[in-house]
Amino acid sequence: MFRILQNEMNRTDLFYKTTVGIAMSFLGFVLFLCSSSNAFAQPNLTNVDNVNAAGNATLHWDVFTPVTTEEFDHIEIKVFDIPGVLLSPAPHLVAPNIDTGVLPTGWVMPSFLYNANAFAHCFTAVQVTTLDGGVTLDMSPSSPFLCSIHVSASVGTGVDEVDLVWNSPYAVSGEAAGGPFYLERLNEFTAVWDTIAIIPDSPQGATFTDNPGPCVSINIYRVRQTASNGVDLNVSNAADLVVGTVNPNLPITTHIDVDPVTGLAEVFFDYPVGTETLGFIIYKCIGSASSEVLQIDDPNISSALIPTSLASSEPESYRVAAYECINDDGTPNPNAAGDCTTSIFTVASQIPCTDRVQVSWNEPFGIDGGVDFYLVQAALFDDVTSSYGAWTTLDTLASGFGTYLHEGADLSSTLKYRIVAESNSGKISRSSEFEVTLSYPEAPTPPIIQRASVISNGSVEVYVTTDPDALQISLYQLERWVDVDSIWIPVLTPLLSSLGFPLTFVDVGIETDVRSYTYRCSVYNECQALVATSNIGKTILLQGWRSTDPEAFENSLIWSEYLEFPQGISSYEILRSPTRLSASTPLSSHSSTELYAVDNVGDLTDLPGDFCYTVIALENNPVDGLNGASSNRICLTEEPLIWIPTAFTPNDDDLNDWFPWNPGESTLGFVSESIASGGPTYDLVILSRWGDVIFSSNDPSICWDGTSSGELVPDGVYTVVLKVLDGAGKWHIISQSVQLLRP
Repeated sequence: MFRILQNEMNRTDLFYKTTVGIAMSFLGFVLFLCSSSNAFAQPNLTNVDNVNAAGNATLHWDVFTPVTTEEFDHIEIKVFDIPGVLLSPAPHLVAPNIDTGVLPTGWVMPSFLYNANAFAHCFTAVQVTTLDGGVTLDMSPSSPFLCSIHVSASVGTGVDEVDLVWNSPYAVSGEAAGGPFYLERLNEFTAVWDTIAIIPDSPQGATFTDNPGPCVSINIYRVRQTASNGVDLNVSNAADLVVGTVNPNLPITTHIDVDPVTGLAEVFFDYPVGTETLGFIIYKCIGSASSEVLQIDDPNISSALIPTSLASSEPESYRVAAYECINDDGTPNPNAAGDCTTSIFTVASQIPCTDRVQVSWNEPFGIDGGVDFYLVQAALFDDVTSSYGAWTTLDTLASGFGTYLHEGADLSSTLKYRIVAESNSGKISRSSEFEVTLSYPEAPTPPIIQRASVISNGSVEVYVTTDPDALQISLYQLERWVDVDSIWIPVLTPLLSSLGFPLTFVDVGIETDVRSYTYRCSVYNECQALVATSNIGKTILLQGWRSTDPEAFENSLIWSEYLEFPQGISSYEILRSPTRLSASTPLSSHSSTELYAVDNVGDLTDLPGDFCYTVIALENNPVDGLNGASSNRICLTEEPLIWIPTAFTPNDDDLNDWFPWNPGESTLGFVSESIASGGPTYDLVILSRWGDVIFSSNDPSICWDGTSSGELVPDGVYTVVLKVLDGAGKWHIISQSVQLLRP
């Protein structure tokens, strides 16, 4: 209940008369300052606030604004009390910041000289400026007086009343404030200033009587008022007063237990209940503050479940206050609350790829007597009954522990963990529960090397299919067998796959024309454990040679067996190309047990004679279309077939008239058709006995008729030099004599 004290009218009138006297004293001081001033910009004091427990108050003013060309030097402040006594014989000088040059806009009065908690302090100030760079200093007119608000509290006529009186910040200047007085009282539970009265502005200040209620309370008051500029705030000191007597006993929150059924925190407390005890208020501690969560109207209760508790998802702290009286509005007026006590919150997690679970918990601060020991407990989920079994104690740990490593847990199980703390006074505090489902990465079905195929001399492609049902990503590592060491070695960077995504590895820089290579693919899970291995893939090594019989024209081929198609080998197919740069075509087919072949090229002398071969192993009934693995490629080059006569008779009898053959009737075989540069692949030169060139030709269809430059050459022996290019790009040279006769 709030009401204005009628008997304060005389006190207010006296305060007003005293203020007028002060103003007259201040006026003489102001006139003195003005009479010696040449400057124009006087300071504008705005507000006083920040009155702290030490008695400091902060005076604020607007930043200096020059009227003419004046420059700021410093500000001088004098302090008076309400009766008009000068408290600062020497003015306080405030200058710009010596490091930054920033002009001052405030001053904190020192507590060793002044105490704003004891009475109001009034301030006036002058600005000292210069018009000539500091040679001469000029003093401005003095500012209007501005006072700190001082509020005092005393016991009123009623036992539950508090009388309050305070001055206006404009008690001397008489200015109007920017708004009314706001009288505020500090809420001890929310730490928020609550407005309890709004009093109209008056230069004489104001009085008020507060009725905080019949209950014992500690009341702290302050007054604030908007400054005359309508922006800043004048804030008073804080005046406190205890009304009634306070029961010195505080409830002790002995421990907090987390209910295993509801997951709610149950707060246990101890308090010497008396006849005056009406009930309890439970507060949740949040940082340095607390908020009410439950009211208990039964003084015989010593524990309570908190309906709004989050103890199953976070640690919580609670405190308890007893109340022994009811406010006028019917709400309980609690005494001071005891200290906060914390619940135990437990978390647990499987260490990946292991059968170990890390369990952690917080210390239950405030538990009565302190922790004596902890029980680490676990319960196993039964899939048959769809429920958890009994709690099993895994270990007993001394106070100070906050973690535990559970080893040997079943990797296919679900467990829940909790901590049970027992204090030195026998209090039992159970923690929240935390469920952990242990798992280990499932192994995919073994991968399948569909083929290991030589794609060019010196590189092998290995194509691998993976488990289409594998949801977890696994690491696939290609490995190559090393005969000399009898070990598998990893090659290439491992690849990731899941959901049947196929993989292709290409092994390069190897000798596919010298040896066969054997591969496999190993699978590692996310724990880097080997969980599956594929079939092997062994490449085909093809080898071949030409017949040693110059008239046989046979190319012999042998190859190594391919290993291992998932469905086995259907056949081996031989492909042949007539030159190194031309496309291959099927030559012959062989059964899965045949590992050799002979190619007779005697009827192919019109070709360059550079025959290249590849063997393809075909899978038997592959699941996804045709599947084959290629061997290396080998090329066998036939020696060019060159026959030229040792004599000819160019006598126009149509017999042996041309050398080395009649035009268009070349007897050459296995000679290259062309070269990349466009140059000739055939060169015939006829030399005289003295080495002179008698005839030359780069075209096998242009032959020598026994003339030179249109003239018949004499009969005799001539030297023939013939060069031809074989299919592999090698030149073959024949040099012999030819007898020219004209019968």
